Amino acid sequence: MAQGKMKVKSKAPPSSKKVVSKKGNAFSKRKNAPIQSKKHKFQESAKLKQAVSKTVNKKNEDEIRKLVYEGQKNLSQAQQAVVEHHKRQPTSNQAGGSSSSK
Repeated sequence: MAQGKMKVKSKAPPSSKKVVSKKGNAFSKRKNAPIQSKKHKFQESAKLKQAVSKTVNKKNEDEIRKLVYEGQKNLSQAQQAVVEHHKRQPTSNQAGGSSSSK
């Protein structure tokens, strides 16, 4: 049997430990962030501008093509009759059903 004092590990005084304050990240991402990043906002506006310009350009191109090819279409006699009928029809409808006061 061993006799004598038991060896005890010495503890350092509590004041000698350095206290390191851990700073948080400058920007922490949340999974469901209600505010989107600035880049996303600019991308969204760029997509909208591009879509609007595409539709406007397409419509303008269709109108120009319509004006250019208006007299060049070869229609059958039945198709020409339908076109003539539609040209005459709006004038007769305006006289009877017009709600505008003159």
